[in-house]
Amino acid sequence: MPRKGQNPAKKIEKVAKPERVTVALITYIPFLHGYYQHSLDVLEVCLDSILANTTFPYDVLVFDNASCPEVVAALRTRHQAGEIDYLLLSGKNLGKVGAWNMIFQGAPGELIAYADSDVYFFPGWLEKHLEVMETFPEVGTVSGLPRRQRTEFCKHTLERVHTIDGMQVEEGNLIPEDWIRDHALSLDKVDQLERDLERTDTRVTFGGVQAYVTATHFQFLVRKSDVEPYLPFAYTRPMGPDVAQFDRAIDGSGRLRLAVAERMVYHIGNVYDEAALARVVGESKRVWAQPAAKKRRSILHRGPVKRVLMRLYDWLFQLYFE
Repeated sequence: MPRKGQNPAKKIEKVAKPERVTVALITYIPFLHGYYQHSLDVLEVCLDSILANTTFPYDVLVFDNASCPEVVAALRTRHQAGEIDYLLLSGKNLGKVGAWNMIFQGAPGELIAYADSDVYFFPGWLEKHLEVMETFPEVGTVSGLPRRQRTEFCKHTLERVHTIDGMQVEEGNLIPEDWIRDHALSLDKVDQLERDLERTDTRVTFGGVQAYVTATHFQFLVRKSDVEPYLPFAYTRPMGPDVAQFDRAIDGSGRLRLAVAERMVYHIGNVYDEAALARVVGESKRVWAQPAAKKRRSILHRGPVKRVLMRLYDWLFQLYFE
């Protein structure tokens, strides 16, 4: 059968280009009861806070690790509304590291702002991350929550900050105790709280900007080019020790692992507690209802209008070529 007409895409003279920053999430919600009872609500809050509290240009990428139909439907709805730019639906659970391998290689942005799907983002979070990334020398990752933790994943960073000209270094109990306590509660690790409170912090200042020597792997900003040499990471389990390969790779490279000096993200955990969230983020920053949309598709893409126009297009095509 001879070809009918020419592909109309040939008439398009420009294409969309990705933003410099890709905000990437991994979702894994296999069912909506037990441990995962509140997980879809938490995911919605996470996405709403990104949409409402991010003003720097960005794209959203979500990698779903074979979640249940209800979660996939919710993600599809946001994708169709233009709130998710890239939606990757895996037919099987690759685990966090397996999903990272795909995200770190496939994200279109120069910078990847990664987060687990149970994170709340405060207004201006991305600008604060970029300020640290672009002010301090040799930065590998920047996290949005200064966390008092073991230093094994920042060992080289602790050594490097003492050798960089112009770097001011302070040590002591500097991270506010309520930040440490809130994070321990979100992880159900209150039994480790007293030990965490006894540890010291390292705060650094460079070019008038402050940061902490600490980092997390539940949320961070990283240059794609800095992580690509270590890919793919090996993995055997969905979570657990395999995840630490990322931490060790960045710190071992000699690049700094830092966190912003303010609390710019909050780890919600698996329980949706509106009162607790309001207490942490403050009523003035609370955004989990009717967020300002990042990108709304035009009226031409809305279901009823699109169906009518596509029927008209089909009729005209048949009229011209048959």
